[in-house]
Amino acid sequence: MQNFPGRAPDRIESAYRPRSGPGAPRPARAARPVVAGLAAAALALPLVATVAAAAEAAAPTAVRVAHAEPGALHLRWNAVPDAAGYVLTRSDTLDGEYTEIARTDERTVFATDAEADTSAVNYYRVRTIGADGESAPSAAAVGTLVGGGVPDPTFPDDGVLTLDLGSGTTAAGAVAIDAGTMYGADERIGFVDPGEVTATDRGGADALRSDFVTVGDTELVADLPNGDYRVGLVSGDSEGATDIAITAEQMAKVQATEKPAGQYLEMEFDIALVDGQLNLELSGSAANLAALTLTRISPREAASRPTVYVTGDSTVQTYDEYWAPQAGWGQMLDRFLPDDIAVDNHAIGGRSSKNFISQGRLDEVLTEIRPGDYLYVQFGHNDNSYGVDDRYAAPADYRNYLRAYVEGARQRGATPILVTPVSRRSFDASGQANVSFPQYVEQATALAAETGVPLVDLSASSRQYLTEIGPEEARSVFLHVPAGVYPNRPDGTSDDTHFQAYGAIQMARLVARGTAGLDVPLADEVVDTAPPAEVPLRPAGVVAGGVSASGATLSWTAVEGADIYRVYAKTSDAPEGAFALVTTSTIALADVTGLDQGTAYDLRVVAVNRRGESEPSDVVSLTTKAPLLAFDVQLAGGPTKSGYTALDQNTLYTQELGYGFTSAAGPGGRDRGTGDGALDDLQRDFLLPSSTTPLRFDVPNGTYAVEVVWAT
Repeated sequence: MQNFPGRAPDRIESAYRPRSGPGAPRPARAARPVVAGLAAAALALPLVATVAAAAEAAAPTAVRVAHAEPGALHLRWNAVPDAAGYVLTRSDTLDGEYTEIARTDERTVFATDAEADTSAVNYYRVRTIGADGESAPSAAAVGTLVGGGVPDPTFPDDGVLTLDLGSGTTAAGAVAIDAGTMYGADERIGFVDPGEVTATDRGGADALRSDFVTVGDTELVADLPNGDYRVGLVSGDSEGATDIAITAEQMAKVQATEKPAGQYLEMEFDIALVDGQLNLELSGSAANLAALTLTRISPREAASRPTVYVTGDSTVQTYDEYWAPQAGWGQMLDRFLPDDIAVDNHAIGGRSSKNFISQGRLDEVLTEIRPGDYLYVQFGHNDNSYGVDDRYAAPADYRNYLRAYVEGARQRGATPILVTPVSRRSFDASGQANVSFPQYVEQATALAAETGVPLVDLSASSRQYLTEIGPEEARSVFLHVPAGVYPNRPDGTSDDTHFQAYGAIQMARLVARGTAGLDVPLADEVVDTAPPAEVPLRPAGVVAGGVSASGATLSWTAVEGADIYRVYAKTSDAPEGAFALVTTSTIALADVTGLDQGTAYDLRVVAVNRRGESEPSDVVSLTTKAPLLAFDVQLAGGPTKSGYTALDQNTLYTQELGYGFTSAAGPGGRDRGTGDGALDDLQRDFLLPSSTTPLRFDVPNGTYAVEVVWAT
C-alpha cells in the first residue's frame, strides 16, 4: 500500500477516495448490460468482501468549532445515519497522534474539549461508532485560538484583503496562498490540511488568473475581526475544466458551478462573521480557486428609530391570507409597539436554531441589523426533531446555536432578546398546562443567565395563560377550526401547536408584556399589553356589500379593545340557535364565502378579546345571487346535478345555443363515480380543458362573479 508523503497513517484511507484536481477521473457511468452483469456476479467471494467493507460506518463530515472560550472548545459535526455514537479526538499537530477526548451517543453530535490549550493550535477528528466498530476518522478541523495572550485578528487598514491562490507570480498588493500554506498560530490564514491541496501555475500576464489551487477534503481558514464582509472570488483554469461549490460558515454561498477551460466564475457574496474565524469549504471534482477578495463592510449607523427583528419558527412567522386563520405571534407584535417602530419578521416554518443559520437566514438579518435595533429569538420546536438532521439540535448544542444570535446582534450594536419556546396545547390531568420542550427552555434560560442577555419567558407566561383559560377555551387559541369555514381548510383543522390569529395576538401580548419588564429601552415603547377588564362593546354599523352567488363583504365600525372579530351566519328561515361561524377577521372588514347561491341569510358580528365575546351586532340580511348560467361539466351521458345544465365534450358553441367549446371537439375527461358517497353528481365527473379547447358564453355586457369547481 502506498503511503502518501506528508500524511499520517490514519489518512491512508483517503487513497481510496477519488482525488479532486486537474486530471482527476470522474466516476464512470456503466452501461446497463454491465450493471446487470455485476449484479449477477455478486455471489463471488471478492465482491461479497467489497460489499461488507462498504457497509462500515461513514466518517462524520463538517467537524467545526461551535463555540470557543479560553480553556475550552465546543465542537460539532454532521450526524451519520445509523450511528451508535461518536468519538472526538485531539492532536497538537495535523499528522500527530490523536487522543480521545469524549464519546457521545447517537443523538449527541457535539462535544466539549474542556482541557484544551486554546492559545495553541489544536486539531480534531471525529470517528463514528457503528454496529461493526468505529469508522475511519473525519477530515481534520482546527480549533479556534483564544485566550492565553493570543492577539485578536487584524485586517488591513484600507478594509480590503486580496488572496492570490496558486504557485505562480503573486498579484500586486495580494497575499500569496499556495498549496503548502497551513493555518497556524503565526500564519492565521491557510489550509487545515495542505495535503488535500494542489497548486497549478499556467503562466501568463494575469497574476490572479494564471495560477490557482485545487482544494480537496479540507478547509481554508482565516481569522478575521467579527463583522460583515463581502467576499469576491475568481475560480477557473485557462487549460482545464472547473467544477466548484463553496460553503462558508456552513452556509451554501456558491452553488455547484461548472466552467469549461478558459472560462472563470467571478462572483461576490456577503457574510456576517460572528465567531472570529471564516471557514470556507470547497467541493467539486475540480475546485479550482484562483483569488479571493475580502472587503470589510463599514459598520452601519443607528437609525432614527429602532427596528425590531424577529427570528423563529412557524409559531412566530407571518402568514398571508391563504393560510387564514393561521398566524404567528411575530405577525402580531406590532400591535403592541408604536407605529414608528418597525417590526421585520424573518421567522419561517420548519426552522430550528440550527437550519435558520445553515440556510443563511441569520446571516441575512445580521447584514441588515443596526445599532439600537432589537433581535427576538425563539426556537426549540424544530430543534427537538431528532431524525431530521437538518433541524435537530440536542439541547446543549441548541444553546450554542442561540449564542450565535446573541453574539451576532451584540457585535453589531443591537440588543438580542431570547424567548423561551411557546407552549403547545397540552394539559395534565389537573388542567395545568404542561411544559413544552423543557430541556430547550432550560438551555435558553441558562444562556440568558450566563451572558446577561434579556429573556422573555414565553414558556412560563403562555403556560400560565393556557392554564387560566383551560383546555377547551384553548382551542380558540390554537388552530382548531371547523370544516367548511375557511376555503383552504375544507375539512377543518385540529392543531395543538400553531395559532389562530386570535391566539397569535394573545401570545404577542405575552411577549410584549415580558418585554415591558426588561431593562432595555424598548420596554418603554410597549403599549396596550394589560388584559382587558371587560369584553368589547358590540359591533355597530354592519353593512353588507359585494354580494355574489356565494358570498359577500361585511364592514363595520372598529371596536376599541377588540382583538379579532367573528362573523356568524344562518339561513334566514333557520332558528335563532342555528348561527354558525363563517369567518374571522382582525380588522373591521371580512369576506364571507361558501354561501349557497340564491339563498337568504342572516349575518352578525361579535368582537372578541381575552375576556370573551361581545354581544352580537344587529343582524344584517342578504340574499345571494342566483346564477344566470350554471353548468355541470361532465362526460357525455353522465348524471347532472339538479339545478345545473349539462356541458360535456360534445357541447360545441353555436350562436343559437349561446355557449360551448369553440374548438372542433371538446376535451376528454374522467368519471370517478360516487365511491363511498362522498362525491355528488357535480363532483364525480369532469373535463380536462386546455388552451386549445376554449369555452365561450354569450352574456350581456356587465360585471359578473364566476365560480369554478375544480376536480382531481
